Amino acid sequence: MNLTENQIQDGLTRLTDWELDPAVPAIRRTVRLADFLAAVSLVNEIAQAAEQVDHHPDIDIRYNTLHLTLSTHSEGAVTEQDMALAARIDELVP
Repeated sequence: MNLTENQIQDGLTRLTDWELDPAVPAIRRTVRLADFLAAVSLVNEIAQAAEQVDHHPDIDIRYNTLHLTLSTHSEGAVTEQDMALAARIDELVP
């Protein structure tokens, strides 16, 4: 189910450092880690979590910084799947 902007904003209050990019639409978060190996390790953990729910984020890795983007591309919108995966990613971030 596609979420309205109000539903997304409400959901973001329960997440850590995620923000809405209404132009895409998507939710985004940037995570900085100690070094490259820590960033790659987190990417691997996120990949496992994403595979478990068959819903995959866009991940851009720049040395120790991850840029994460969630959107349900088949819907062209942010959905409950995106919010749920964002919450799971929040659990994984050290």
